[in-house]
Amino acid sequence: MTTKIMAFGEVMMRLEASGYKKLEQTRLLEYSFTGTGVNVMAALSKYGYQTSLLSKLPETSVGNAALSHIRSLGIASDSIVRGGEQIGIYFLEHGFGVRPTAVTYTNRKESSFCQSSFDDYDLEKSLLDVSLIHFCGISLAVSENTRNLTIKVAEKAQEMGIVVSFDCNYRPKLWNATGVNARSYYERMLTLCDICFMTEKDAIYILGMETAENELTKQIEDLLVKVLEKYQIRTIAGTIREKKRETEQTIQGFIIQNKTITFSRKHTLTILDRIGAGDAFASGILHGKIASLSQEDTIEFATAAGVLAHTTSGDSPVSTGSEVLGLVHQSSADLER
Repeated sequence: MTTKIMAFGEVMMRLEASGYKKLEQTRLLEYSFTGTGVNVMAALSKYGYQTSLLSKLPETSVGNAALSHIRSLGIASDSIVRGGEQIGIYFLEHGFGVRPTAVTYTNRKESSFCQSSFDDYDLEKSLLDVSLIHFCGISLAVSENTRNLTIKVAEKAQEMGIVVSFDCNYRPKLWNATGVNARSYYERMLTLCDICFMTEKDAIYILGMETAENELTKQIEDLLVKVLEKYQIRTIAGTIREKKRETEQTIQGFIIQNKTITFSRKHTLTILDRIGAGDAFASGILHGKIASLSQEDTIEFATAAGVLAHTTSGDSPVSTGSEVLGLVHQSSADLER
C-alpha cells in the first residue's frame, strides 16, 4: 500500500525487570524503545503501509540505538530530528497474581522530544504526501511545552488537509502532578481531529459531561454520540474492559460513525503483556478507515489486533494482518504447521 501515515510523539526507552521480579530483586534489565507513535506505526507497517515518525532523539549512542530500533520496525526515520542529550525512560515491573504491573518514569521532561520546539521540525517537508497523522494525549500532560507543541503540529496538519487521529490516553496522575486543568487542551484537540479514541470515562472526567443512563453500553452511546456531534468528529472508537481474574479479562470494542454505534464480539483473554494493547487497537481502526472496511469489519479487526497484543511481549504490536484476521475468523489452532 502506498498510503503514507505518520505519528507525532516521544520515543522512550523501556527498561524491564526479568520475569516477575521487582527492581530491587534484579541486577539485569532488558531495554527496548517504545512510545504510542512507535507502537501504532509498527503495527501499521506490519499491515503494509508506509509509516514514519515525527520526533526528536538525542545526538548520543542511546539516540542511535533508538533510531536503529525504530527502523527495524519498518518505520521511516527521515522526519526524526537530532539534538539534546536525554531520552525519556520508564522502568517496568511485571505484576503477578494480586500484585499489579508497575511503571516508573524518569527523565521525561528533560528528554530531547519534550524540550523540542515547533521550529525544530520542517513540517512543510515532513508532512508532504502524508495522508494521516496520529497524536497521543499523553503529550498534552507532560509539560506546557509539549501541550502547545502537540496542538501546533495538529493545527498545521489540519491546515494541510491531513486526517488527524487522536488518542485521548488520559492519565490523571500526570495531570494532577501539573496542577493544570486538562479540559481546554483536550477540547482543542477534539476540534482538530477526525478520528478519536476515547471512552465514556473521558467524556465524564475530562469534558465534564453527564448522562442519565446506568448501563455502560447506553452511557457510551449517549455520551460519545454527543461528543461526535459537538466537536464534529467523524469516528470515535474505544474498548470496554472487564476484569475476570487478576490475569484474565474480557475486551469488547466499539466504533461510532454517523451517530451509529457498532460493538465487536467479546473476547476473553489471558494477559502476557498489556502495555501497547491500546495502540494495537488504534492501529486496527486506522487500517479499517484507510482500507475503507465496513464499520463491522473495522471494529472486529481492531479488537482482535488489541487482543493479540496482550499475548506478545513488548510494547510494539508484532501480529501480521493475516494473524489478526485469523482471530477475527477464529481460525487459530493449537499448532500451526
